Amino acid sequence: MADHSIAEPHGARDLVALWRNLPVNIVRYRMPTLPAELALSSLADHLRSRAWRERCLPGKEKACADAKENCPFVDSDRCRADQLFPMYLGGGAPNWRMATLFVQWLRQAEELRLIAIGEAACAELAWAASCLGERFRLPVAQSSPVRTFADVMLAGAGNWRMEFITPWLAAKNTARRTPTHAFILEQLINSMRVRAHKFTALCAHEAIWQRLGAHLAHHIGNALPAMLRIEQASIEPEPPRRYASKGNGGHFEGLALVGEVVLRVAPPALPWLSLLALCGGGENADKGFGVVEITAEQ
Repeated sequence: MADHSIAEPHGARDLVALWRNLPVNIVRYRMPTLPAELALSSLADHLRSRAWRERCLPGKEKACADAKENCPFVDSDRCRADQLFPMYLGGGAPNWRMATLFVQWLRQAEELRLIAIGEAACAELAWAASCLGERFRLPVAQSSPVRTFADVMLAGAGNWRMEFITPWLAAKNTARRTPTHAFILEQLINSMRVRAHKFTALCAHEAIWQRLGAHLAHHIGNALPAMLRIEQASIEPEPPRRYASKGNGGHFEGLALVGEVVLRVAPPALPWLSLLALCGGGENADKGFGVVEITAEQ
């Protein structure tokens, strides 16, 4: 059983202080239901495709996506498309890279959200909203007062309800299984660690600080099992189906979870839970999987 009086790990507050200042902007669309033609995966794929054709390094004769080659300026901050949606043909992107534009729909909030994380994505948020507006029939966009991660961090109550809005892709090419509480908690904690690693890298520009920050994130992440406990869970595996892989053009089967869970969360773990609320979790979270809506339990 988790010990919720556990001491806060050394360095945890320093890491959260770094996260708090990371630029975050959100465009909201009032939407009580999500129409079938607005699948989050379709919205995300459209943004990725447009980015790699319209935000590739200026002056190139042909965009890398059309040339079917990896961008020669990856990791250099010279190509805006690479900063928005890192692309590596055949997969294999470095584990610290992450997409910085996300689309999510939240059932209780009754809205679609276009989320930008980091300076590069925030600078392109208006362009991204325009791309979606041109291709899809969306309601009038509403601006948000959110400016940094501090504005979206969860705070307060000890119990939190997490609803899986879209299937949480726990693993690729894995047989269907009944998820135990231990397995669910492991999934959540692993995703927090992964997202913390990537999120921390966005907060730093020099490679050495990105690596050191990643080590700190993993060190603090080791304390998460003592700060989280599942109070209730109603999680089931989604019926088996094949998913398309945009990276290599193939298909894969996956263990995808649906349902909701109530978590008891110690205060030092709330910023980590906030990462999942903002970015989703599991595999392929930037492609519409693993969107979660987290609300305080009354």
